[in-house]
Amino acid sequence: MNLIADNSERLSCIFREDLSSLVLLPKIEKLINKQEPTLEDVLGLCSDNQSLLKKLTRRGGFGGDGDEFAKEILFKKGLSFLKSLAIRTMNQEIFELPLKLSGMSEGILKKRAVILARFIKYYNDLLGLKADDAYLCGLFYNFSYVTYEKLIHLQALEQSAFDQCREDCVRWTAQAMIDTGFDDSITSFIADSSKDLFSTSFPLGQALARIGNGLLINAEESASTSLRRGATIDRDLLDVTGLTTREIVNVLKELTRDYKGGLNHQ
Repeated sequence: MNLIADNSERLSCIFREDLSSLVLLPKIEKLINKQEPTLEDVLGLCSDNQSLLKKLTRRGGFGGDGDEFAKEILFKKGLSFLKSLAIRTMNQEIFELPLKLSGMSEGILKKRAVILARFIKYYNDLLGLKADDAYLCGLFYNFSYVTYEKLIHLQALEQSAFDQCREDCVRWTAQAMIDTGFDDSITSFIADSSKDLFSTSFPLGQALARIGNGLLINAEESASTSLRRGATIDRDLLDVTGLTTREIVNVLKELTRDYKGGLNHQ
């Protein structure tokens, strides 16, 4: 097995074993697209994972057992509500860094990911993406750093500066997401994040993500609680979006002010 396939499979195993809410999302999406989902379908989503079921029921404010939860979802709240619950649960689960390597912290990575997710979702109409898909594109944009630490932890990757192996980590992460069942609009967004802008399948989306990500990193490096006044944006990226610097910075400032740990909303 070649290195890309080998490390992608390792990541797929990590997802299945450690990130139950992430693995749940494609299953929910598949059920949403089913013509007439049944109570048994809903029960089957997490019947083999009581820990995940407890997280979802607690976050959704439900009482009762799995049967009651499934009935509430299917007949009252709807599967889209369940998907939202799964995403919010996932936000609390997936940003664990096992090695705590210097240069990154779980808090910084999570904040950047959640704000960028909300930023891309804000422009979902412009991008022609479903709101949830736009959110997940932004949320997973920096996820290759998580997979980088997990692969080092497994001794499947030697420790080096993340920038030196980022392109490989992006490819492994994208393939593992494909294997987990995520939609192509999300997996290709991840895969394209390390490519030249005009070699990507979606330059507009990548331009927005790179602008937002760059501004958030600049704010982190300046130890600022908000974006700096007079922020500069790469002209080539800005031209692709058709937006002004002021428009973009104002949106990102508002989202940064509203960030409360990614707990309450997407």
